[in-house]
Parts: sequence; C-alpha cells; structure tokens
Amino acid sequence: MIDPIQRFEDEHREALEVLDALEGAARSLVRDAGQGAAAAGGDEVHFAAARSAYDFLSSAVREHNENEELALFPLLGEDAPTEPFVEDHIALRAMERRLLGAIEERDPAALAAAGLAIVETLRDHIDREDHVLFPLARERLGPEGLLEVARRLSG
Repeated sequence: MIDPIQRFEDEHREALEVLDALEGAARSLVRDAGQGAAAAGGDEVHFAAARSAYDFLSSAVREHNENEELALFPLLGEDAPTEPFVEDHIALRAMERRLLGAIEERDPAALAAAGLAIVETLRDHIDREDHVLFPLARERLGPEGLLEVARRLSG
C-alpha cells in the first residue's frame, strides 16, 4: 500500500505539469492579444490546452481535494490548520467554472485571466500543503494514522 501522503504529493506533481501547460496557453493568449492578432490557428491550440487543463482540474484535482477533505483533514484534529486549504478548494471550484465559461464563450482575455488565477492559487496551495500541512500530518498521525488515511482512501 502506498503512503497516502506520498500519493498526494505525486498527484501534486502531476497537477503542476498541467498548470505549466495552462500557464503557457494563458500567457500566449495575452501575448497574442498584445500583438493585435493571434497567429493563424494559435488560439485554437491555446483553447484546446486550456480545455485539457480544465478537464484535469475538474476531475483529478477535484477528486484529490475531496480525498484530502474526507480522508486526511478529519484525522488531523480540530486545531490543525486545514480551514485555509478547504477555502482554497472552494475557491478553485469557482475558478474552474470561470475558466470553463471563458472556454465556452471563446473569450481569450477571460481565459487568460481565469487560467493565470488558477495557476497562481493552485501552485501556492500545493506549496503550502507540501511544506506545511503534509509534514504536520506525518508528525501528528504517525504510521497508524497514515494507515487509517490509506484505508479511507481505498474504501
């Protein structure tokens, strides 16, 4: 059985790769708009990349966040600093909706703004989990608590 914290960290690395692609698409749209016109077919590539990122965010990242809230956070205790992370999860779902709206409306400026907001928020969130929350979880839960997290994730 994989260490549940390691599983969360592995999922973070995958999410960071998706964020890199989303950031590239968003920045390209901003650059193209600044030049007055998109390169032939360029917007299509950027919208496709953003759609792919949205699909990942609204499935894998959302599932990851829900798993943290259901399997990990309750075991850390009421005094653990989990509330900011839950608030981020809620904010990210709202940002996902804005990103989807921009994609569906074919609005490059809105897509760039929504995409860059997600990138900034989720990168910061991941950094705080990896460097603050997960070390705290390992310390507080110990091997038995981590086994319980793993059990909750598998069942």
